[in-house]
Amino acid sequence: MNEETHLVVNSFGPDRPGIVASFAEVLLKHEIEIADIEQVSLQNTIGLHLLLRHKETGQSVEHVIKDLLFEASKHNLTLTYELISQDKMRLPKHRKLLILTHFGDTRSIAEISNALGEENANIEMISSQAHHAARSFEMTIDIGSVSSVDRLKKRLMAKCRELNIDLAIQSMGAYRKNKRMICFDMDSTLVDLEGIDEMARRAGVHREVARITQKAMRGDFDFEEALRQRVSMLKNLAMEEVLDIRNHMLLSEGAEELLTTLKWLGFRVGIVSGGFDIFADYLKDKFKLDFAFANHLDIKNGVLTGKLNGDIVDAAEKARILNQVACDLVIPLDQVVAIGDGANDALMLSQAGLGIAYNAKKGLERVANAALSETNFNHIFHLLGITDEDIDDATSCKTV
Repeated sequence: MNEETHLVVNSFGPDRPGIVASFAEVLLKHEIEIADIEQVSLQNTIGLHLLLRHKETGQSVEHVIKDLLFEASKHNLTLTYELISQDKMRLPKHRKLLILTHFGDTRSIAEISNALGEENANIEMISSQAHHAARSFEMTIDIGSVSSVDRLKKRLMAKCRELNIDLAIQSMGAYRKNKRMICFDMDSTLVDLEGIDEMARRAGVHREVARITQKAMRGDFDFEEALRQRVSMLKNLAMEEVLDIRNHMLLSEGAEELLTTLKWLGFRVGIVSGGFDIFADYLKDKFKLDFAFANHLDIKNGVLTGKLNGDIVDAAEKARILNQVACDLVIPLDQVVAIGDGANDALMLSQAGLGIAYNAKKGLERVANAALSETNFNHIFHLLGITDEDIDDATSCKTV
């Protein structure tokens, strides 16, 4: 074996402690360098893959292989090897990697893998995690040969809708950086209601307001104009009615546990909402959030005036707030998560390192990294690498 030759070694068999150590001792003895290594363990079975490079010592490759085969037999492993000459070695290249996480089944793996193959994206690694009553599959994807990454992402998001599964796509760089700040939209995201629709019911104008709300959420209507029109219809609604709505609003399923765990782990957590301050500030105080931004209702003599005070929190303002808060907290944007459901969340989601379209209106996933359905708020734990142990520690601390 000369310095121009590499040796690929693959070993398989029952997993046990000490396998890597024993192989490494053989390689040290023969002055063999590990150029690449990968190990996978599944159901007490190990697969260990090595790419070895030899420094010129005059020793033949047969001695190395013989000792490796002997070590493998001691551990009841099957070992195969292949010599690769320098002219057949694939030159190292700068890989462009994505991390794809999805919550599906065998069919979803088959169809997503097929879509990746057709787009010339290579799957380098697949693993799975099961916790918090959910199983996720994580794929490391090399997109260096993909002609259009944007087309690939659109196709995967479309496949997600077709299969009715949750899916997230992140760059390897952003994925590796721990997230530190989470921005939630409020209505129909953090809480299971649209505040303005509930107030409209109390004011007897629900049908008129709901019609404008749907158009605004789809992006068919200018947000500020739509908001001012709807708020004007709430004129003379008593504050007692508004407070009753606030005191009885429910968080989306799994949201309270998520908030508790995020705060316990040290995340900066807050609300950036196109809804109203009376609801956002209440949640901020109740769950000890770090910040809350929303539209300010004008109130006089115990009733709504039908007007708003201050700047409107629309799509552009949401994105500006996210950037400003991250800057104030000295947190890079690729360590920020934004979660929302409507068209006015699009700019905010596109600014964040991880933008999550939660139970979103059609089209929002085009700017998001992840698409989650209404019933799977807890899938966010998987995307952030939060374990059952983290959740148990956080909830047990809360009850002490």
